[in-house]
Amino acid sequence: MRKPTIVAIDDEVDFITMLQDYFAPRGYDIAVAIRGAKGIEIVKEKKPDVVLIDLKMPGIDGDEALKLLKSMEPSPQVIFVTAYDDGGKTKARLLKMGAYAYFDKPIASLKELEEAINKAASR
Repeated sequence: MRKPTIVAIDDEVDFITMLQDYFAPRGYDIAVAIRGAKGIEIVKEKKPDVVLIDLKMPGIDGDEALKLLKSMEPSPQVIFVTAYDDGGKTKARLLKMGAYAYFDKPIASLKELEEAINKAASR
């Protein structure tokens, strides 16, 4: 079975590196960007199954990126991975806007994230 293609957009270089170090050796095609605009360019080019994205970034933030991603054809599944916490209001809003899932940083389990990616890609 083909592994999902992933694009990760996050301004934290250490986090992006950790994702690459985890997913690439497991056979996933993963591309990364540390800026929202660059990430959107990569998504347009690669047409990934899943986009992992941070909420708060310079330039295009997660809200704006989600709207752009959901307007694309084909539209990738979007999973937020963020340290932003407002008691769940943002999580509920993003899920209602079409995000597939929402994970808090620091990630408790990359295995759980991997499972969510695989489920999202199979939709």
